[in-house]
Amino acid sequence: MRNTNSKIFLLILLGSLTAFGPLVTDMYLPSLPSMTDYFGTQASMVQLGLTSSMIGLALGQLFFGPLSDWYGRRPPLLVAMSLFIVSTVCCIFSATIEGFIFFRLIQGIAGAIVVSRSIATDRFTGKELAKAMAIIGAINGIAPVASPVLGGFLTDSIGWKGIFIVLLILGVLLLFSNLH
Repeated sequence: MRNTNSKIFLLILLGSLTAFGPLVTDMYLPSLPSMTDYFGTQASMVQLGLTSSMIGLALGQLFFGPLSDWYGRRPPLLVAMSLFIVSTVCCIFSATIEGFIFFRLIQGIAGAIVVSRSIATDRFTGKELAKAMAIIGAINGIAPVASPVLGGFLTDSIGWKGIFIVLLILGVLLLFSNLH
């Protein structure tokens, strides 16, 4: 029973890590107009936050992928999650749009959790690997669609900073789930 529970926990964790990238990029999209007002800037400047996050995701894959091959999966994952938490706090408290854009780049780099698929291939073989990759793939397909819907609900109820607080909480939960 314990082995089954640990496999289920691992699949939930890997699915959450896979969903992390789309959550980071897509969940705050509905709040772009309110962020434009908050920062007193043009919509194009606020949209640079999305662009910088996507650039960060690409850079993070180039950075954390090889590190996870060299140092093992866990240490780079813990560093990435810690960096994500710090950059998310900085996004919440950014006083300028330029600062926000910079911290979104860092958040994207840290949000590139490329190790989830690598962990699956390390832990599973054969049919179990196929099942694990199917679950991860399904979550990866649902997350980009669900993220803006969730973001719209959150924007209406708690504002754009609330979305980043939710991302912060998710980051902390994922960090602590990886510590055990």
